[in-house]
Amino acid sequence: MCLACEQQEYFFRLWCEDFLARGEIPPGLTAEDLQALGLPPPKPAASGGKQELPKRPAGAANAFACDSPDE
Repeated sequence: MCLACEQQEYFFRLWCEDFLARGEIPPGLTAEDLQALGLPPPKPAASGGKQELPKRPAGAANAFACDSPDE
């Protein structure tokens, strides 16, 4: 994996963890996506109300694609 890919993956995980810390699912992701990334489900909201999942946007949240050859 090239350095740009590693940095993009790292910052994407930080972005996701920020939402999870607030008890939210990152936009464009599902619980299955979080599980595939090895991230825990969001913590329950303090309000006790049912949390509504955001709708998946038309474009992917992780649109970066590396075109460098594997070594």
